[in-house]
Amino acid sequence: MRKILFYLTFLISLGLYAQETEQSQEVENVDLLEEKVKRFSAGVKVGVPNIIGLSFEGVTPLLDNRLAAFADFSGFNVSDQETEIGINYSEFGVNVYFGNKGKGFYAGLGAGNLSTDLTFFEDLDGGGRGKGTVGLDIKSTNLKLGIKTGGTIYFRFEVGYGVTSDIPTEITVRLEEIGGSQTQTDEFEVPTIPGVGSNGILVGNFGFGLSF
Repeated sequence: MRKILFYLTFLISLGLYAQETEQSQEVENVDLLEEKVKRFSAGVKVGVPNIIGLSFEGVTPLLDNRLAAFADFSGFNVSDQETEIGINYSEFGVNVYFGNKGKGFYAGLGAGNLSTDLTFFEDLDGGGRGKGTVGLDIKSTNLKLGIKTGGTIYFRFEVGYGVTSDIPTEITVRLEEIGGSQTQTDEFEVPTIPGVGSNGILVGNFGFGLSF
């Protein structure tokens, strides 16, 4: 009788051990198959108001890997016979992902700064050609919705709107004669800047790059 109980106990213990080992192996296999969070992304954004520039994002462990910090930078020039526009755009903010892997749908909040150097050319009243440059900085609070794919190569798409203070429609410029000493002050209309309206900034861009 004792031998029978011994063998039964041994077999039950062996079965339980085998079951526990199998479950542990399954958990390890799931952990190995589970996709890791890619913490850092670097790439390019094309659209408005940035036109084309660099984009960086870092996914933090906060909110179960849902909170990411980002920074965007761009610079470009636009010109015609009467006006030259030099624009530098920067934006810093956070993206909050609806999923917990730093990818998929997200909402973004950012502080944007559109710094412009406006150069105007005009014939002066006393003859000669005048040139004048003035700076105009447009700060905005940007609200965005977007989607970002996973993987080492990512793609993203964003749309939103930037709230700004009133943007002037006219600007006073001091002109200096090119190759001469004559000066003149005139009023000019602020030229059209892509994505910039009288009360805000449209945000719409497409991006791609690498995630690590």
